[in-house]
Amino acid sequence: MGEKDIAFLITTYNREESCQRLVDSLQGLGEVVVAHDGNDYSISGATNLNPKIHLGKEGYWRLVNMLYRNRPVCKYYLMIPDDFLICNSQIAKAIEIWESIKDDKKICLNLFADRTGCRCWTNIYPVDRGNVWKTGWVDMCFLCEEKFFSNIGTIPDLRIGRRYGSSGVGAYISKTLCRKDFSLYQVKESLVTPQPEHDDSQMNPKVISRTR
Repeated sequence: MGEKDIAFLITTYNREESCQRLVDSLQGLGEVVVAHDGNDYSISGATNLNPKIHLGKEGYWRLVNMLYRNRPVCKYYLMIPDDFLICNSQIAKAIEIWESIKDDKKICLNLFADRTGCRCWTNIYPVDRGNVWKTGWVDMCFLCEEKFFSNIGTIPDLRIGRRYGSSGVGAYISKTLCRKDFSLYQVKESLVTPQPEHDDSQMNPKVISRTR
């Protein structure tokens, strides 16, 4: 696949080394856009977006909006956290699985096999669909196409005033897509690899968190 076929969308905060490792591994595989949460570093090999202020958990919706607004025009989009890695064979497998899903309402494919069997956010029980789960939720590690962004639109102010927990972005996206009767899917075996930094939450310091 050529560079106009795939775009990688990444948000990063206080993880220069792991983010750079991720972006280095993506060179030649597609366009890479990195949205910084007020970092004082840049990532080589990517388009860097930096509002120069730290938005934090309560402002993560603003960072994601900025990232989505600045996405290139591509066939496939992969949103990957800055503490994960993904290789060429995993990308190819993700696209193969995505294309194998015969569902006109499919909207995204969660690439991380966590919380398997859970009714996360929408109270929809996962359904076994062979090589994937049909779920009611997606977090910030997924494959999608342009239809995803046109149906999400601009994420509204999600400030929730909580010290711990998620930013609310994954929950908002999941609920919005389910209300529109779209189908959300999850791989049965992870197609991303957590880096050591994954166990050191930047959104909730001193709290190990898998949500963003």
